[in-house]
Amino acid sequence: MSTARRRLRRCVDVSFAALAVLTARLNAQVESPLTLLQVEVRDSIGLPLPDARIETFTFLEGGIVMEWVPVEPHQLPPGIALLRFSHPGYRSAVFSVPLRDDGKVSLRVSLDRMRDSTKAADPLEARSVRAIGLALDGRAKTDVIGGRRVLTPGNLEQAGVSRLGDLLRRARNTDMSVIPARNGTYQVYNGRSRAGYSCEPAVMINGDRRRVLPFSTVDGLYLAADVEALEIFTRGPTLPLPYAVAPGGCGFMVLWLKNP
Repeated sequence: MSTARRRLRRCVDVSFAALAVLTARLNAQVESPLTLLQVEVRDSIGLPLPDARIETFTFLEGGIVMEWVPVEPHQLPPGIALLRFSHPGYRSAVFSVPLRDDGKVSLRVSLDRMRDSTKAADPLEARSVRAIGLALDGRAKTDVIGGRRVLTPGNLEQAGVSRLGDLLRRARNTDMSVIPARNGTYQVYNGRSRAGYSCEPAVMINGDRRRVLPFSTVDGLYLAADVEALEIFTRGPTLPLPYAVAPGGCGFMVLWLKNP
């Protein structure tokens, strides 16, 4: 074979190899799932925790109660999902994230080391969410975290509470005022509200925007033992738009139930 033919054949082989690589990349892009959530988990000083565990609170196939299930970000569907971020030696973070099928959320979560706290985990303390979450829509970036505190009551056998109103009254750091009323009921209002005791916060059930009820109604339907997590927002600029489904300035909650 002449030198010219060998050069021509080498060029053809290289071209076919490059075409094969390009085709593989395009196929991978087509087959790869649409990821609605980008997540970065860090420690309290900003160092990445690449092996952090992500779980979502959902029904397993055939299940009758909701459970924590390990998940990858690309497996999450549109909707408001309750997520848990954890890593050995760190305190877990639990809060919901709203996802849309026509956008993407960029999330950065900070976890505190267990030794950073001088007190043991308190099931009756609402904790502030340490995360930055932005919904990306072109050049626009919208906050999806807002100002919220999350109560994860866990085992309530030692807490001496049974009703949801009892739980909220005993809980600390909620920024809600809970006043005993008649027949064991409670009047609840945003601690910063001037609207009086009649200003009652709305409650969304398990991230479903179609299930929003007054707190007094929810208090009569569910027990404290049913609660997996309770997210508490202050109305106004601290409430992200995906949660703004009820009028008023009385506060807003998202109640996550084990058996909704």
